[in-house]
Amino acid sequence: MTIQRQSILLFFSWVFLFVGTTAVYAQSYLDDLDGEESVSKEMARANEAFKYNEYYTAVQLYKKAFNRTRSKKEKVEITFRQAECYRMMQDAKSAANFYSRAIKLDYGDPIVYYRHGQMLKILGEYEDAIIEFQKYVDLRPDDERGKVAIDAVKKAKEWKENPSRYLVENKKDLNSKYNDFAVTYGGKPTMNDELYFVSDREEASGNLKDGWTGGGFTDIFVSKAERKKTRGRRGAEADDDMSWSLPVPIEGENINTRYHEGPLCFDSRRRTMYFTRCVKERNNQLGCAIYKADKRGQGWGEPEIIVLVPDSVTSVGHPTLAPDDETLYFATDLEGGYGDRDIYMTRYDRRQRGWTEPKNLGPSVNTHGKELYPFVHLDGYLYFASDGLPGMGGLDIFRIKLGEDGMPEGEAENLKYPINTHFNDFAIVFDGDEAEKGFLTSDRDGGRGGNDIYEVELAPLVFEIEGRLVSKKDKRPINTGSVRLDGGGQSFNVVTDKSGYYKFSIDQVDENTNYTLTFEKSKFLSGSAETTTREIPFDAFAFVPDEKHYLHVIKIDKEIEPIEEPIVLPNVFFDLAKWDLRPESKEALDSVITILNNNPKIVIELRSHTDYRDTRERNQVLSQKRAQSCVDYLIEQGIDSARLVARGMGEDEPFKVPEGYDGYGSEHFKAGTVLTEQFIRRQSATIQEVANQINRRTDFKVLRDDYVPVKVVKDAKGEEKVIELKPIIHTVEGRESLGAIASQYDLNIRELRELNGGLRGVRPFEGLELKVVPEADYSEWERTRYRVQMGDKLSKIAKELDMKPKELRELNDGISDGDLIPGMILKTGY
Repeated sequence: MTIQRQSILLFFSWVFLFVGTTAVYAQSYLDDLDGEESVSKEMARANEAFKYNEYYTAVQLYKKAFNRTRSKKEKVEITFRQAECYRMMQDAKSAANFYSRAIKLDYGDPIVYYRHGQMLKILGEYEDAIIEFQKYVDLRPDDERGKVAIDAVKKAKEWKENPSRYLVENKKDLNSKYNDFAVTYGGKPTMNDELYFVSDREEASGNLKDGWTGGGFTDIFVSKAERKKTRGRRGAEADDDMSWSLPVPIEGENINTRYHEGPLCFDSRRRTMYFTRCVKERNNQLGCAIYKADKRGQGWGEPEIIVLVPDSVTSVGHPTLAPDDETLYFATDLEGGYGDRDIYMTRYDRRQRGWTEPKNLGPSVNTHGKELYPFVHLDGYLYFASDGLPGMGGLDIFRIKLGEDGMPEGEAENLKYPINTHFNDFAIVFDGDEAEKGFLTSDRDGGRGGNDIYEVELAPLVFEIEGRLVSKKDKRPINTGSVRLDGGGQSFNVVTDKSGYYKFSIDQVDENTNYTLTFEKSKFLSGSAETTTREIPFDAFAFVPDEKHYLHVIKIDKEIEPIEEPIVLPNVFFDLAKWDLRPESKEALDSVITILNNNPKIVIELRSHTDYRDTRERNQVLSQKRAQSCVDYLIEQGIDSARLVARGMGEDEPFKVPEGYDGYGSEHFKAGTVLTEQFIRRQSATIQEVANQINRRTDFKVLRDDYVPVKVVKDAKGEEKVIELKPIIHTVEGRESLGAIASQYDLNIRELRELNGGLRGVRPFEGLELKVVPEADYSEWERTRYRVQMGDKLSKIAKELDMKPKELRELNDGISDGDLIPGMILKTGY
């Protein structure tokens, strides 16, 4: 592996920007060897480089020391130290190789198994990692890290098999063959039209090489948005197709230097920048610090250091501000923490004009490992990276809720796959109020450089509703049937094909909405169904790669009754020789009320049947009384008596078993069988009773489907006249007044206004549409119309109707706000 490639792959270990600190874990195992007189000169030089985090340099020196020493003990130690160097350089493959060698050479400390397991986990070799962690648990049962690591690997496998909704894609126009990482939003606060990030690409200042990695030093770069308008759902404009300009170093001579400039953040006004700078000198622990610079024209003023810790040796970096601009979160190796690097917070004291003493975020965030790259989002969560909390590999991204005091509450949540992988994933940021779109950094496979910037987007949940419409009589598909979808203030209509199939597409079905479907066809009773897109479990969706969304298809097949066939009502029972309705009979008749309400134009004949037992005359009288009881109940429930006819059938019409019959006794009789007295008497006693029970039924038959409600009024002479209550729309012509229109339909002006929503501020104009029959059913007309009110704007109307303004304009011939007149009718659907 070349030096350049090695720096690309292994770079971001120092990117944690604590290059002035010591490798705590590695050093704790190795300090005893430095004091031995038997250490060779080459080993001593390598140890010195290791001590000052010059891991790349140390690796080269350890190689020479290994080849020259004859001490077996020293060779074992060198092998382990080489593994540690590669681990600190984030070269998991090389580190795993040298840990494996150290194990074969009988390295004495069990930590070698834990470290080997860590590297195998980062490489995605989960099963082998579990084996190594288990060896560590067996040798160190009191150390919980081994058990936690095993559990984390098992969870990682599960997370990869069940990805989250997030989509992660390499942002190629930001990345180079070098290291590009840690995006921060900049530019105009309401637009986030600039991206600032860190890179060691060729354009960075200086030409020095970092002894930690062998790579270059980093600078801050900026890229500007180049928006492309695209079409979103229902024709709305969207800015999703966005590219970014060629990144260039940030303006300001004093920001980028020959040292490391790293992760940064801005205040909410984008007038102040906070960034990390690490002054790296050979064999000198200068540490890292957070600097502040104010906006000066197009560039930035002279940076000034922010003093957060008591000494210059302690490293501080990765600043992020809370939305209040007065709470600063950062990462540090401040003494007294929980592990290698911890996240702290501090508040700005206006009286003292300085930052308060840093406060550790505690064990819900910080661990024995490294916690880095904090980011506070408007959703109230702190996002951060950790290699100490249970994760999928190296660094994983987590989030935790922040309380009003700025401290974490509850437990940290791993953001899982594909945000996290078995590689190193860190430095996530989100745009807007919701955590739906942003960027992260990762060294996962498929990148252009060692660390690349990736775009993160929460894939939308979309819905389709589909099914088939068939005849309930024979299950045959219904061609050219009408299916209407109502919900969320909108309505859509589709027509079934020859197979009875219909479909409402993702542009017609919204999330978190309750829907009603209405099925209609001439010579059939209308049917309806309810469905919802609320609280649908995620595992009910399927990912559609080409569309980059998760789709849930709601299937609703519907059978509707042909009106030429009688429709049997199950569970309409009477006591022997009685005609009083039983409770269960009333419940069954309630279904008839629903049918009549859904089919307001039908008139039905409600029929009661008996079996052949008793005399024909008595059966006729009893069945007529039973039919009338059913009609009386329906009238009591508000059904117009003009729509109901009671008819006692007696024993005159035995039941004929239809195709597809699945009701009571269906297993005993074939389709087409007529349950006559002669047929029944030939059956066994048991089957006879079943057949007689089927014959003792109540059904209804549609007599006609042209019913129009009427009312009786008196004209000026006092004579009664019948008026059909059709939903009439009166269109104003010429200079008609509201009074004249009202008198035409036997109304007064107040009644006319109330019928049309009050008509506040409305003056009659030619083309004004008015409802004029108070008792008529205007629901179908109102379903796709909106009456303009005083002060209305298209945007306000569209929001009220849950539509896009552009969609509303297109439905109304390109109408604009200037065309709106109080009282005019707008189309809202088809």
